[in-house]
Amino acid sequence: MVYFVYMRHGLRLLHLLIGLSPLLPAQLLTRQEGNKVSSGYVFVSPMASNHSYLLSNSGEIVKKWTGNVAGAIAVKMLPNGNIIRMEATVNNNFPGAVGMGGAGLLEELDWAGRVVWSYTLSNDRYLHHHDFVVLPNGNLLLVAWERHSPEEARAAGRDPNKISPEGVWSEAVLEVKPTRPAGGEIVWEWHAWDHLVQDIDATKANFGVVAGNAAKLDLNFIGPGQNAALTANWLHINSIDYHAERDEIVLGSRLLSEIWIIPHGAGRNGDFLYRWGNPQVYRMGTDADQKLFFQHHAQWIPQGYPGEGHILILNNGVGRGYTSADEIVLPAGYARQIGKPFGPAQPVWTVGEKFGGTFFTLVAGSVQRMPNGNTVLGLSNAARAVEVTPEGEIVWDMNLSIGETGGFSYRVTRLEAATPGLAGTPLYRAEPKVVHAASRKRASFAPGLLIDVETSDGAWTITDATGTRFPLAGAGRLALPAALAVGPARFSGATMAVDVRVDAVSPGLFSLAGNGAGTGVILAVERSPNGVNVLPAWSPLVASADLFLVYGTGLRGKDLAVSIGGVAVPVRSVGAADGLPGVDVITIGPLPAALDGRGVQNVVVTVNGESSNAVTLRIPD
Repeated sequence: MVYFVYMRHGLRLLHLLIGLSPLLPAQLLTRQEGNKVSSGYVFVSPMASNHSYLLSNSGEIVKKWTGNVAGAIAVKMLPNGNIIRMEATVNNNFPGAVGMGGAGLLEELDWAGRVVWSYTLSNDRYLHHHDFVVLPNGNLLLVAWERHSPEEARAAGRDPNKISPEGVWSEAVLEVKPTRPAGGEIVWEWHAWDHLVQDIDATKANFGVVAGNAAKLDLNFIGPGQNAALTANWLHINSIDYHAERDEIVLGSRLLSEIWIIPHGAGRNGDFLYRWGNPQVYRMGTDADQKLFFQHHAQWIPQGYPGEGHILILNNGVGRGYTSADEIVLPAGYARQIGKPFGPAQPVWTVGEKFGGTFFTLVAGSVQRMPNGNTVLGLSNAARAVEVTPEGEIVWDMNLSIGETGGFSYRVTRLEAATPGLAGTPLYRAEPKVVHAASRKRASFAPGLLIDVETSDGAWTITDATGTRFPLAGAGRLALPAALAVGPARFSGATMAVDVRVDAVSPGLFSLAGNGAGTGVILAVERSPNGVNVLPAWSPLVASADLFLVYGTGLRGKDLAVSIGGVAVPVRSVGAADGLPGVDVITIGPLPAALDGRGVQNVVVTVNGESSNAVTLRIPD
């Protein structure tokens, strides 16, 4: 899509742009295997910016939101099309937290980017970090660090040699009922500190046999690579998901390399129902039994999707050299054999090992099962998103490096076109970029054009960027072959040659004089996935209040007329387009009232009696 809408002086201006690339500046779609790829959109929030983007599968910007603070962690879309951004705040009670996934601020933005709700959880006891999930009732489950002083840690039975000067950051899950426009009420809570076992101090109430209490958390287990004297961040939960039918929550502890399932309905009294990934944590295994390595994004596969009810995990694979998506089947009733760790022994499906080190993210990352059975992985450190089939074939591969902000996004989310919040919503590209404005200065053409040649130089040919030479049939009006390669080309006659450029844009009628100077009209168009040129207008489109800007080349000093649906539209002015060399812009409007509710209509510009190619505009009721 190559148009955008904004308000100016109370008038809505619809820009029909030419020669523009809606691709992000440094973005590259490296692979897309046709109908094997899931349809819909890509939702990302680069952490170095305060923007969230909705992209097409080929990387075009469909929508952009701007938050108030950079450093978004998890960002999610609501059924009404609003988004909730987690944004970083500095809390000196949790030193270094911003660089470890700390947030503290939640902001809900509507489709227009206005903040409609905000909530802060950042104080001397708690700091919201990493993730949240929206419940069916509209409440939110938040993951929060819970700070315990060194004195509290010792009183609970923590080994004094494993207590940092900042104490111990445990974890809490808090259910927040929003109060609008700001704030919320905590209506349910779960604290890891209430579910501890330790075996070094028999005077404490939580003293017990660790291996005999797999439903509790060993207060003195320290994950690999941590320095207990310096690290207060003990568990580092980085994901949360909720299963409504089970009324259960799955959490992922990166630093313990395991996932936990806890009951939601049991409130503060709920011990672990299930855990998996690293049985050493509850002394039921060795290094050889470890399955997860600093994982992220543990979640239930949704109902109706292949693998529904299974758990899907982005296994970062720190220490083994590659990242994988792992799918596990939960044991019935969370049963396990006495003296044995929780199963399964292996994932029922996994992908990643065969790609080796090219398939790796040290920190962060995401995974998502799609309705067609494919799986989408976000490899955050690589600024990369891939889609793989059940057989492990990569069918879609995108580089998410986004200009000056970099491509590191905590998560990549695929949204189907029918996703609640997107269905029926007008989408647009923000901040289009110039590729090659089709102009007489650049002598730019596109495959399929009809070219009027005003010389009698005999037979003409065009040689494209690959060196392929195409003879051009006809006299006076020549058709450029559809097979022309994009790039520099040479237009040659019997006695002269003109250097031109072939672009992927779709300009309309051109005429080429013998000296290479040309005039032409171009209307840029949206390219829908099926190749149809459609420009959906925003609703409601009030004809009497709308001005349109139509871009083209060779428009100034010409006899111009514009029609929509065969109805003449007043031409108010024509001039050079600011920032687009060689491009002119016509201001037209207001639209005649006769066009109200006419639906899809052709837009045609006539220059000195010659009509441009038509594009379509939808004028809703």
